[in-house]
Amino acid sequence: MEQADQPLDVHSWLVVITFMIVIAIVIHPIRIPLPIPALSSSSASRSCQSTVQQQQQQQDNHNSDDSGSALAQNPAAANTATGINSLAVATNQKQKKKKIPYHFTLDIATAPVLGVLFLLATKSIGGDSVRDGIVGAPESGVEPYAVMILFFSLAYICISLDMTGVFQYAAFWISQRGGGSGQRVFLSFFLLSTVMSGLTSNDVVVLTMTPFLVYYSQAVDLLTPIAFLMAEIQTANIASMALYIGNLTNVVACQAYKISFLEYSAWMLLPCFAAIAACYIMLRINFRHDKYIPKIVKTPNVDPRSCLVDPVGAIFGLSVLACSLICLIGTSFAHVSVWIVTGPFALLTLARDIWYDSQGKFKPAHVVVTTLSDDRQLEDSESMTGGVAASAPGSKESQMEKGLPEIAVPEPSIVSPVSILAEKHDRKLDSDQGSVETVGVSHIPIAASSSIAADNNQSTETEDTAHQSWTKRFGRKFQQKSPLLHAIAIRMPWAILPFTFSMFIMVEGLSHSGWIAIFANWATKLVPNYVAATYAIGFISVLLCNIFNNVPMTILVARILQHPNFVNSPLATPEVVKGCLFALIVGSNLGACTTLISSLAGLMWDSVLRSKGSGVGFWNFFKWNMGVMPVVILVTLTVVVVELSVIY
Repeated sequence: MEQADQPLDVHSWLVVITFMIVIAIVIHPIRIPLPIPALSSSSASRSCQSTVQQQQQQQDNHNSDDSGSALAQNPAAANTATGINSLAVATNQKQKKKKIPYHFTLDIATAPVLGVLFLLATKSIGGDSVRDGIVGAPESGVEPYAVMILFFSLAYICISLDMTGVFQYAAFWISQRGGGSGQRVFLSFFLLSTVMSGLTSNDVVVLTMTPFLVYYSQAVDLLTPIAFLMAEIQTANIASMALYIGNLTNVVACQAYKISFLEYSAWMLLPCFAAIAACYIMLRINFRHDKYIPKIVKTPNVDPRSCLVDPVGAIFGLSVLACSLICLIGTSFAHVSVWIVTGPFALLTLARDIWYDSQGKFKPAHVVVTTLSDDRQLEDSESMTGGVAASAPGSKESQMEKGLPEIAVPEPSIVSPVSILAEKHDRKLDSDQGSVETVGVSHIPIAASSSIAADNNQSTETEDTAHQSWTKRFGRKFQQKSPLLHAIAIRMPWAILPFTFSMFIMVEGLSHSGWIAIFANWATKLVPNYVAATYAIGFISVLLCNIFNNVPMTILVARILQHPNFVNSPLATPEVVKGCLFALIVGSNLGACTTLISSLAGLMWDSVLRSKGSGVGFWNFFKWNMGVMPVVILVTLTVVVVELSVIY
């Protein structure tokens, strides 16, 4: 059991400082060069070295008797020797430049793990903190391993469904039903991303809709797609409040308070609907100019069915997703852990994908010809083994504000959504390359794998095959043998696994070192009644999202609200506790719509756009959200207060 009060010591300060440093690195990754020798062994380099050695040997033999006098009598020989030496020096310098091709990235996957190892090495945390961070502390009610099983089970189901092309089919179908009205098309995409996020998760919307909207804006000649993209990211985070499974933060908070799937929806559906309505109104006010939402847009003459790579798989995936949601509702009465429900459905989907790969049915290439209303055609093609990545040259101004002159194939940023932000600063793409964008949803992961293959091909031209890691060789074999599973695997958010477990462990370290008790005492000063508690915790959660990111913020605040110093306070009445809980959920979801660093979804969204040379930029993102989200947050928390007043 936790102690009510515990004095702070050196280890306590070390834990909190490490926690803050890790969060900072997660938000701003760092690349560290590794001095590992890896000399070039390309054919050109080898031939150059061979030529130099042969010429040097011949010259040495020729001048073996009296090299000094020979060179003095024959200036040409001296010049030849000088040229040989210069060539040798140039070759050596070229090799030296390629001597350190390896880098270690401190990012979302590595920094938290190293932070935990550092705290263990300094004995600032013990094995009990590690155990509680993985299995769960008895007093917290949260089972981190169960949270991860639930999250990855649903992620696999949704990504597998995405690979069938059903989401892009829906997007094209809706764009055609808009009838050329820009406002109607905007509303249609607003509702589509809302429904997708409500039934799946915000991450699925970000990874699926963002590339499509960038392509769509190019195809219909939108001056700038900023209105559509801001609507997408905002609805993705708002609608994720509707269901228990919509956001990882929902699961963490509900597990802490033993809230069932059905009870959660009963409380949060009404605030979610109010937030969506407020968001749409504020978006229309902020983007009222025709350059953002034109009155008339062109309609691509594309058969939406051409995007359905696997129609049978789409029906199967939708059925599995629907059944999992129904079972979650049904088992909520029996208090069955949600991961036990979703796990078998994920295994069923995996079995179907393995069978699909074994039959060789996965299509490695797909070509769609898009004909616009003015008879201009855009032909987009992509293959499994090749892709072109291009980006507009970087500039200080937002590319999104100026429109999108170029479109590029998404790079594998969706695999490592945070580390790519650092890599983009170090890597330059040729702006003269052809610009290609795929249409079918299957091309998003294919394009990513193509980018990986392209990068690997470039590296193999300059590095010896002996230096190629076994992971690359395994990846190629895996891709050849199971292309569908490979495409799904590279889109899975694996980095969240070490990140989340490490955050749980460090929060347990904060608890064991006495910080949670102090924070809990502070929290009691904010909750004189349920109205003040709801607004205070809600807005503080939004603020902390922009400092800690929403996942660690939720883990930390949930732990604070469970501490005996807060729970045993005479002010912690049932309505106050409920208000704090749902205010935390509102803050963790809506706080993700304030800055790019406030959520993992925002970082992934920005990463996908940066890979296209179309990044919005930190301040532009903040500016557009500040015109919408304060009103949305206020409306949502007010609805929660009204619900509390009715129930209690």
